[in-house]
Amino acid sequence: MTELARPLRVDAERNRQAIICAAGAVFAKEGTAVTLERIAAAAGVGVGTIYRRFTSTEELVGVVLEEKMSRYADRTEEAARHATEEPWVAFREWVLFILEQQATDFAFSEVILSATEGSALFRSEVRRAMRASLHLVNRARAAGAIRSDFDHSDLLMLQYANAGLVRGTHRSAPDAWRRFGDYMLQSFRVDTDPLSAPPWSP
Repeated sequence: MTELARPLRVDAERNRQAIICAAGAVFAKEGTAVTLERIAAAAGVGVGTIYRRFTSTEELVGVVLEEKMSRYADRTEEAARHATEEPWVAFREWVLFILEQQATDFAFSEVILSATEGSALFRSEVRRAMRASLHLVNRARAAGAIRSDFDHSDLLMLQYANAGLVRGTHRSAPDAWRRFGDYMLQSFRVDTDPLSAPPWSP
């Protein structure tokens, strides 16, 4: 019985990996508003196979994006460390990294703006990235690399704006985010007229 059962476990794991791989590609291209039936077709498995492993699209999104969110948190911590030596370079490269991730992965762009669901590991990585980004902003601001009234919540506005830009231009001008990023980085750096109060700060 054991020998007979082992191939079934191998097949089950192979199907699971096929589902995760297919879901990652579909989510990146189309976003998270897709059905499990769509994922099943892309993975070449029956939809029942997916439902035996994932109860919802949201659960599958969390699993698929765990690794990507871990890399994002790692990259953010690296930027925060780099900011102790080269605050402007660290901040600039990290901002462009975020914008590029949004432009090349629609699912990531959606989830990074509403990262309240998913697995426990996913949420933990979101919190790790948030802590690191706060350190990055504080270090860049303290060093005078960005304007004195820059608020961490300005990054959220940046991501919302870029998400809309990417959605509207991904077919006609897929690199539009680069010029947008250059404009925004200049505005973050130059301290001229004072800004209105940040909308998400107390």
